Amino acid sequence: MMELLWLLLPVAAASGWLAARRTARHDVEPERAVTFSSHYIKGLNYLLTEQSDRALEVFIDMVDVDPDTVETHLILGSLFRRRGEVDRAIRIHQNLVERENLDPAQRANALMELGRDYMKAGLLDQAESLFKELIQLGFLQADAYRRLRALYERERDWANAIWASEQLCEFSTEPQNRRIAQYHCELGEMARSKGDAPDAGRHARKALSFDQDCARAGILMGDLALDDANPRLAVEHYSRVMRRDAGFISLVLPRIQDAFTRLEDARGLESLLTELRDQHPSEATSLALAQALEARGRLDDLDTLLREEMARDKVSLKLLPVYLRLKAQRNAATADVLPAAIGMLDRYLEGHVCNTCTQCGFQSRTHFWHCPSCQGWATIRPVDSLIDQRPETCLTPP
Repeated sequence: MMELLWLLLPVAAASGWLAARRTARHDVEPERAVTFSSHYIKGLNYLLTEQSDRALEVFIDMVDVDPDTVETHLILGSLFRRRGEVDRAIRIHQNLVERENLDPAQRANALMELGRDYMKAGLLDQAESLFKELIQLGFLQADAYRRLRALYERERDWANAIWASEQLCEFSTEPQNRRIAQYHCELGEMARSKGDAPDAGRHARKALSFDQDCARAGILMGDLALDDANPRLAVEHYSRVMRRDAGFISLVLPRIQDAFTRLEDARGLESLLTELRDQHPSEATSLALAQALEARGRLDDLDTLLREEMARDKVSLKLLPVYLRLKAQRNAATADVLPAAIGMLDRYLEGHVCNTCTQCGFQSRTHFWHCPSCQGWATIRPVDSLIDQRPETCLTPP
């Protein structure tokens, strides 16, 4: 009940304002103004006595009997949509659209709200038609293109999403390049999955033309090079991504490790990881370098690396198991104790959040290029304790 009261208060306030305005006009009969006000008061009384259904009926009747209360129709319909009662919102907004006495701006607002109702209800074809009609009428064009863009994203119609974004540039100063680059990456990945490497490469290059720092496009170029049995070219693409944005190092590392394995160049991988660790310190790079040193049996170098890592202000929990394993190998007295501690750390880290949206805070073990929560593009980034300094991924030594 309280939720409904707070939702309908804007309607009541708008209705009261309209009533006062109508009473003040000289061309309105006093009897009609008093009748309007009585409906308004009756609706509020029903709200305050927790008779929500009767209150809703009164407000609906109130807007139906007075053709001038367009604002109240729009507010009430919007509130129904927010409450999930989309069918009632559609009826209210359809009623407005069908009126012949609306001025063009009022009808445009009604069309926009009806389009939003259809979007909420999943009636995407109807919503698309209304948004395009608004554009043709020359009203609310920026908002209409934004909603078309969202509609095409929902349908995964990336070509039309590109079109809507490019058109939006004419009506808004909102940057579109990064978003368009992501759309081209979507098309590129679809082409790659179908085995169409030339088309995939074309979209990857197009993405980079819109956003030269697009990590996703660089990764796609590297993946295509690996598909083409050209691991050396793949290393170039992956290395470029890692150097430009250290935040995506953990996402690229498995791929570049695969490329170096195909090249049978363990020393080259170690050299690159050492360079990256010096230039862009990150948990992922240090962990990968530690694993590379361990795999090559260079335990003294591994010990030096781990000592440096353990001396940091923030110590990565992911490096602790490697450190403890090395100590267990070199100290027989701790051989019975450390494996248990390592096992506990490994189990803890298995359930650890690996990716976080920088825009809304959404967290997931799976990386998404399109945030499922806030719908942001390329806003989800791998969590790295040495970059993000997040307390849940690192340990502060005493």
